[in-house]
Amino acid sequence: MSKEIKLPAVIEKFIVAVNGHNGDAFIDCFAGDAFVNDAARNFRGVEQIKKWSDKEMIGDKVTMKPDTIMEHYGDFMITALTDGNYDKNLAPDPTYLDYFFTVKNDKIIKMFVIINKEKSFKKPR
Repeated sequence: MSKEIKLPAVIEKFIVAVNGHNGDAFIDCFAGDAFVNDAARNFRGVEQIKKWSDKEMIGDKVTMKPDTIMEHYGDFMITALTDGNYDKNLAPDPTYLDYFFTVKNDKIIKMFVIINKEKSFKKPR
């Protein structure tokens, strides 16, 4: 028996902000001292997260289409088909990323973004 997972409202808001390329709504999802790790790079606090997201998420018009959602002891993982205007020469095609979230007080306090190698693969472009 499978159970439908209800995402916290802030993660739903995050997905809408990413897909709508809304930088203000995106950064509003994070606590002031939040931590993000994307592609083995660390960003601490909303100032660093905003600088990263303005270029690589909002600026590159990234979109994410959730494929799998899991909850584990209050943390959430979303595997999402991810696309955008970033340099795709080094990216697998299709690109599935795992987004790991920790939420506290209706804000994202931690997010890790890791390539999902089982669903992503490199095809010649």
